[in-house]
Amino acid sequence: MARLTLYGRITALLALLISAPSSGLTETKLTADDAEAFDQFGYAVSVHGSTALVGARFDTHAGVRSGSAYIFQRNAGGTGGWQQIAKLIADDAADLDWFGVSVSVDGDTAIVGAFLDDGAGNSSGSAYVFHRNAGGTDNWGQVKKLTADDAVADDRFGVSVGVHGEIIVVGTNGDDDDGSESGSAYVFRRNAGGTANWGQVKKLTADDAIANGAFGGSVSVHGNTVIVGAAGDNHAGNLSGSAYIFSRNAGGADNWGQVKKLTADDASENDQFGTVSVHGDTAIVSARFDSDAGTQSGSAYIFSRNAG
Repeated sequence: MARLTLYGRITALLALLISAPSSGLTETKLTADDAEAFDQFGYAVSVHGSTALVGARFDTHAGVRSGSAYIFQRNAGGTGGWQQIAKLIADDAADLDWFGVSVSVDGDTAIVGAFLDDGAGNSSGSAYVFHRNAGGTDNWGQVKKLTADDAVADDRFGVSVGVHGEIIVVGTNGDDDDGSESGSAYVFRRNAGGTANWGQVKKLTADDAIANGAFGGSVSVHGNTVIVGAAGDNHAGNLSGSAYIFSRNAGGADNWGQVKKLTADDASENDQFGTVSVHGDTAIVSARFDSDAGTQSGSAYIFSRNAG
């Protein structure tokens, strides 16, 4: 396991590095074409190939803090440039949904979380799936609204989202199955329950879940691996944090079973280890409040499959 130091915090400004043969690397600053004060454009970001997705959770397009997200395409409008090609909003957008609090894009699929949506009770939460070419060539149209099959008020479904291929995972850090705000995550698969449908196939919880563990506060998926952060876990002290690896087919065909709990080898209380991402055989988990280089200087940990 290797350790990386993080500098600073994510801000509402997004810069993407793109290849430019004539001058090496060029920085492009993205902004919304209808930007307004307090939109918080850039609160959540995702990029895959030539497509970038940016959340603006406080946009007022459909009401106070209803939220929105923006699609940018490389080479749209000119070689090497990134141009806005779509603005995404929920078809049932309402005040205080915070649509755009979490985003993820993979290929022709984008997902946007709205964790304060009230469809199943106050702040039960939801997430919305958009496909390229839905509703017209190069249009990004909403094709599905995702909710948990056991949704209740204050679950905050959609606080985190991830998509890769035919799998979507959505975090719900306010779920109370194993104690108040123990948290959970839900796996959805394309074509489950019907052609082109995104159907729920699994609810994930930690095998040692605790109250206030905040499992589901961060999620990521790649291939047959899902990783879920639980920044409130107390494995090495209050709020030391942890993360959990789930694999498809672990425990049965198409089952998503827990195969590993990740913790930092120097974990301590209040680190909040648990912001996660996975790709291939590599996972990274950050501990934003780790204090090795000063109070809340932060750190991140790399884990590799088969290491050790």
